[in-house]
Amino acid sequence: MTIKTFFVIFAVLAVMHGIGFVIVPDQVAAAYGLAVSASSRLTAQLFGGALLFWGVTLWFARDFPSEAVRGVLIGTIIADVPSLIVVVMGTLAGTMNAMGWVAVLIYLLSAVGSGYFLMERTARLSHP
Repeated sequence: MTIKTFFVIFAVLAVMHGIGFVIVPDQVAAAYGLAVSASSRLTAQLFGGALLFWGVTLWFARDFPSEAVRGVLIGTIIADVPSLIVVVMGTLAGTMNAMGWVAVLIYLLSAVGSGYFLMERTARLSHP
């Protein structure tokens, strides 16, 4: 898989989830087994906005110069690792239903893929 394909896949996932969390936060939260309240709705919509930002950033990162791509990969790892831990804990605790494992998979693959491409790019840059 190329880094461009990686970015496209996760950009589409982020934008689709982001739109859902912004427009229909109650339905998305219910799909993940989360309790719905006014405060959780607001938090979901804010999260959706962040996902839209991340998706659009990944979409445009396909054509970024190498140093900018490195920054996107590092930022993605920094965001994905604690998110992965929180989602695993929430799913294991029963706060989220079995759909929580989908979120675990998305964060895990995103973090591992970003780490892979970061190491691959670093190795390529250090050995011209």
